Amino acid sequence: MSDIDRYLDRLLAELRGSPADVRRVLTEAEEHLREAARDGVEEGLTEEEAQRRAVERFGPPRVVARRFDGVLRSGEVVRALAWALAPLAAVGLIAVGVSGVISEVLGRLFGPAFVSGDLPWVRYTPQRCAELRGLFPGHDCLEAATLDHWGEVVWFRVAAGALGLLILGAYALVRRRAKPPALVLRPGLVPAAGAAVYGLAAMVLALQGADAAALGGTRGGGGQWWSAGIVALAAAVAYLRSASRVVFSRSTT
Repeated sequence: MSDIDRYLDRLLAELRGSPADVRRVLTEAEEHLREAARDGVEEGLTEEEAQRRAVERFGPPRVVARRFDGVLRSGEVVRALAWALAPLAAVGLIAVGVSGVISEVLGRLFGPAFVSGDLPWVRYTPQRCAELRGLFPGHDCLEAATLDHWGEVVWFRVAAGALGLLILGAYALVRRRAKPPALVLRPGLVPAAGAAVYGLAAMVLALQGADAAALGGTRGGGGQWWSAGIVALAAAVAYLRSASRVVFSRSTT
């Protein structure tokens, strides 16, 4: 066995991390050592001398492993975060889609202007008015703009919800087939983060809806913010209950 092979065996015993990361580090180390040994041979050293010098210059296995350990841990942290937060992002997109459905219902119950009406000072150029009336014949400029915006609010959000369902399905497929990360996040961390994020979103959206209602009344488009705020509040409550169950179960064990 060559000096490089013996060195790699000792380095393997010192490395910590996922198998994929450990293999990557060993591959990089071996490539570096082989290249350094080739340089030594070209300088006139024997193969054994070149390998011995390459190993000595590379450093003790424990020191080298410690140098890579931070990189491996950071990779595990990123992998664990992606594993845990991907469903959180998917749920967020699905929530946006649900808010689009609610916007459609609110528009039909209280009129499109409740969802997508403009504030009183908004004005359109004659060219834009002509485009809007062409899209919605029989309506004046403001009515056509309201209908156009209503469709955008609903369908853009529904499209985001469809994307969220695709991401959630892909995540479920990957989770079934892939090995989970070696690093596991603290129990309750993701539900707590979800409760905080969606709770903050619900507050901001509620304030936006209140502002639109104060400035434009029932025709100021506040419904688009109320619909999103309702869904954000429901998601915050669901995540808060999940986090509470984790805390309660740990306190009783």
